[in-house]
Amino acid sequence: MANILIVDDEKRVRDGIKLSLSDVTYDIQECDSPDEAYKVISSGAPDIVLLDVHFKGGMTCIPLLERLQKEKFQVPVLVLSGAASAKEAADAMKLGAYDFLEKPISSERLRLSIQNALSAATLKAKSQAATTDKNVRTDIIGDSPSIQKVKDLIVQFGRRDAKVLITGDTGTGKELVAHGIWRASVRKDKAFVLINAAAIPDSLIESELFGHQKGAFTGAISNQLGKLEMADGGTVFLDEIGELSLMAQSKLLRFLETGEIQVLGSNKLKSCDVRLIAATSRDLPAEIKAGRFREDLYFRLNVARIEIAPLRVRREDITPIFSHFVSSVCRRYGEPTRVLEESARSILLTYSWPGNVRELRNVAERAVLLSSDTMSRELIADILGHVPARDGLETSGTGEPDLPRTLDEAVHLKDYRRQMEGRYVGHVLRLADGSVTKAAKVLGVDRSHLHQKLKDLGLV
Repeated sequence: MANILIVDDEKRVRDGIKLSLSDVTYDIQECDSPDEAYKVISSGAPDIVLLDVHFKGGMTCIPLLERLQKEKFQVPVLVLSGAASAKEAADAMKLGAYDFLEKPISSERLRLSIQNALSAATLKAKSQAATTDKNVRTDIIGDSPSIQKVKDLIVQFGRRDAKVLITGDTGTGKELVAHGIWRASVRKDKAFVLINAAAIPDSLIESELFGHQKGAFTGAISNQLGKLEMADGGTVFLDEIGELSLMAQSKLLRFLETGEIQVLGSNKLKSCDVRLIAATSRDLPAEIKAGRFREDLYFRLNVARIEIAPLRVRREDITPIFSHFVSSVCRRYGEPTRVLEESARSILLTYSWPGNVRELRNVAERAVLLSSDTMSRELIADILGHVPARDGLETSGTGEPDLPRTLDEAVHLKDYRRQMEGRYVGHVLRLADGSVTKAAKVLGVDRSHLHQKLKDLGLV
């Protein structure tokens, strides 16, 4: 049953319209001003709006139509008037009105216009949904059953405004999935703000999320807007949520329960309308048992869940993803595409891919840079054998780290140190199952320092 909103400041006009539609099954609402109409439309209630042109006090419908157009509301509007000028009619149509009806309006004309507008809106919604579904699905490469399920869930959850928790190993593409949910949602025209909890020191994460006022803490030399407030009306993607401190978790939980934030250094609360998509490579139930993650926050986040399988268990996706990355790199550099030898393909399919899709992308780019037309088995084997610490430390037959066989192969000591450091750091990260926190503890460095080092070494 369609919901119709009648907006007119004369009750007799509203009553007349309701009488004209009395033998048709509609759910009818009414209000007497554009401001009230905006509130009703913002709530998402009406399927169609019947809007008068002129209101008491010299007001017209034009500002409301401008606002609806600017904020990209999809509700069809039929503009009604008994004394509108040709310019007002033209302006209304330019601002997205579906039809312009002059009073007095016959019941037949009114019903026909309403039915046509509802049909057009339905077709438009289906077209937009199909386009969105297609765009979301084609951005996620792969045809394995697990990836097909991920694609379906992106569309399914995108259309609803629930919180989403994305889980999966490091490098599986959690940010890409979050982008897909955002683009499939009603908030796609609003902000998408990324927060990587693993890259922000514990002492700054609350300021990053909620903002701070000048003087709130040492180093707060000016007011700073928090990421949640920046994304008001839009979507926040909180990556590696398992890295949040318990204090930050507590404040995030309060925000999820109340929709209010408190800027550091302020006693005032602010309302903030944000959809949260969170992601983690950690086993959160295990973190809860260890006392490092709040169980109540987990229950709040785990409303809609998408789990991305590691590349090693969906090997049928390896070749199409690799081909996609190769084509992308070739286009970027303006070079002809490369052909992958079948024997080289077998190496890709048998490799364990501890770095998942991120590692596969890096290997594809290196393969393009190091080849001219064909990517051979030897090339792929050499790349995988020398990707820093992905499959263990490379050694010579004597068990010693690789050393140059000739003087021509020797490199600067600084470069050799960097290579060895990259191999070792990457190897420890792999032993820690991709946990930056665990690896940092073993290596004796701060987590944020290690995260930056991983970037510098090309490991993330």
